[in-house]
Amino acid sequence: MAKKAKKLAGIDRRGENIWRIRYVNNGKRHTETITGTQEHAISRRDVLRAEIRQGNWTAPTGTTVAEWAATWTEQNLKRGVSTRSYERQKSIVDRHIVPALGRIPLQKLSAVRINELYRELESGGLHPSTIHYVHVVLGSCLKTAVKLGSIARNPITNASPPKVNAQSGGQTFNQSELDKVLRAFEGDALFPIMALAAGTGARINELLALEWAAIDWNSKTLRINAALKPTRDGLERGTPKTERSRRTVRLDNGLLALLRNERDRQEAEQRTLRGMGEDIVTLRNLLPDGALLFPASPIDPTKPRRHGPISKAFSKRAASLGFVGRRFHDLRHTHATLLLQAGVPVAAVSARLGHANAAVTLGIYSHSTTDAEAAAAQVAGSLLSNVLKGG
Repeated sequence: MAKKAKKLAGIDRRGENIWRIRYVNNGKRHTETITGTQEHAISRRDVLRAEIRQGNWTAPTGTTVAEWAATWTEQNLKRGVSTRSYERQKSIVDRHIVPALGRIPLQKLSAVRINELYRELESGGLHPSTIHYVHVVLGSCLKTAVKLGSIARNPITNASPPKVNAQSGGQTFNQSELDKVLRAFEGDALFPIMALAAGTGARINELLALEWAAIDWNSKTLRINAALKPTRDGLERGTPKTERSRRTVRLDNGLLALLRNERDRQEAEQRTLRGMGEDIVTLRNLLPDGALLFPASPIDPTKPRRHGPISKAFSKRAASLGFVGRRFHDLRHTHATLLLQAGVPVAAVSARLGHANAAVTLGIYSHSTTDAEAAAAQVAGSLLSNVLKGG
């Protein structure tokens, strides 16, 4: 005969591995039913008592993960991020989080179940970086639930998403290779975009959002304060990737001359489109307010162009020169790497790239700072070469 379970304070056995926990908070009686062993019931009872003592307890509700996720995406997420980011995160919620966790009561979601979700996604072939993004989105969703008092603690704190490889700066060109690639675009309509990317390190979605008003010709600076973001309804000119991505970049005389020529060319296009004739060469400011540096068409200089054809054209031309697999974004990596190798301080490079802080730059371009440190060691050694023999 099975040994009868010992009667425990605040716990009643309701069936095979079914337990009802009774507890009181502020004079009100509450119950919670769980499935598991007697040890599970004791542990849950102790947790509830500790939460009440610490003031972290929340009243039980029937809200499921799916219901809370729907509330969060529409009332919190939608108001706090760009349209593109909202669509990406909502897709993660709809495709990966709700199907697996949606029916679970929000207050009963555990780190164990979240880890099971990660294993399920991994065994289903999802890339670790995507699973990590699931972790980030779910964590943000649950963090808001804690903040609003819907749950006492965030269960994702003790969950363990798969590790992803450290950020990489991607492939870079050395100076002679960069010269070779850029010369291949000379005379091409895309040349100013390529040159500005290599000369500023700006992202392509930032370049395609630039307006002529962003250039201060006197101070020789370019103000980057917007970025293009694809949405289901088309391209949207919105805020940059992060707050630090709003930045002002100083331009050298060569880039300024290139941009002046591009501006003159677009002004000439407008004269032709308006039938003014080439003899009216002194007429300026034909471009409308909000005119872009690199519009989709001269007919509407405020209409942005898509980055896909530009990226494909770059990769195809680079491959024809022997640089197979190179991307337009590698111009940004090249800009940063060459600056660091030239001894430009990390903080200055970080500000120019629009990184959140110098630590991000160090993490991505550690190979460049390692090379610089090796060069610094050689210089430091030469300082003592007259004193230390065999140095």
